Amino acid sequence: MLLDNINAKLDEILAIHQNLPTWIPLSKRYAEECGYKTIDGLRKWCYNNLPPGKFEKYGKNWYVHISVVHLVKRKLV
Repeated sequence: MLLDNINAKLDEILAIHQNLPTWIPLSKRYAEECGYKTIDGLRKWCYNNLPPGKFEKYGKNWYVHISVVHLVKRKLV
């Protein structure tokens, strides 16, 4: 009974984890959180400093892979 309950909770956690996004879009809000005034400043920094496979453009939006989010430079305001 207890193990069944634990397994059910673990399955629920696994389902949530698998549904998390793997790419984060660059947005004005995210740029401001990082200390940039515009998306272009953050985009230029990412383009010059992140590996090409982890920073890509889909359509007209740029995306950062979740595995390199910790590398994104945050400006001190």
